[in-house]
Amino acid sequence: MHLKLKAIILLFFLIANFTFANEINDFEDEFSQYKVNDPLSGYNKVMTRFNVFLYDYALRPTLVAYKKITPEAFRIGVKNFFDNLAFPLRFINNTLQFKFEHAGEESKRFIANTILGFGGIMNAADALHLKKYPADFGSTLAHWGIGSGFHLVLPILGPSNLRDSLSLPVDWFLYPSAYINPDWASFAISAYAYGNEISFRIDEIDEIYHNTPNLYPFLRDAYEQRRIEISK
Repeated sequence: MHLKLKAIILLFFLIANFTFANEINDFEDEFSQYKVNDPLSGYNKVMTRFNVFLYDYALRPTLVAYKKITPEAFRIGVKNFFDNLAFPLRFINNTLQFKFEHAGEESKRFIANTILGFGGIMNAADALHLKKYPADFGSTLAHWGIGSGFHLVLPILGPSNLRDSLSLPVDWFLYPSAYINPDWASFAISAYAYGNEISFRIDEIDEIYHNTPNLYPFLRDAYEQRRIEISK
């Protein structure tokens, strides 16, 4: 169980770490005013280069091939299904933050997607204008005043900080795939969900990784600022 937990946490939270990419442009104007506690900057820069290398030479070629042979409608259905499956993570953490209106909206989304969206394959909630409210245990701790600590780039996982890194096991056990047996099935499902998610972001990630001056501080500040926004 210990080895299973570590492996699947890595795969599952890669999805979460890449979801900030859509919001990166919103934070560009704020970087010059935002200071991050970064005593491990030397290590973090090396690990960022390692993660980019891993993406370029292992993950990206696999996902490019997957994208070419898999119909987009199918990939969207898979993406919607796993997003709907993450409902407990968002609902419980919004509730712990006393954001009851957000938790209620998440419940409506889950019901709409599960019933009208055929188990979450279709995103009926967006058609009904039901908003999603991302939340995890790290954002819950931040909401109640727990500081982020120092910035930390994790192998494979990418940008994080001390608080969010220590929150990963809690978040994992709020995700239904944590309880799938046997272990290899849980691992395979998590890996597939991650890969399918990233298949929609290949061009965007390429642009960020290879056309951004000073990549490491850009990723660092985008991550930390996004975490501040989510915890409000």
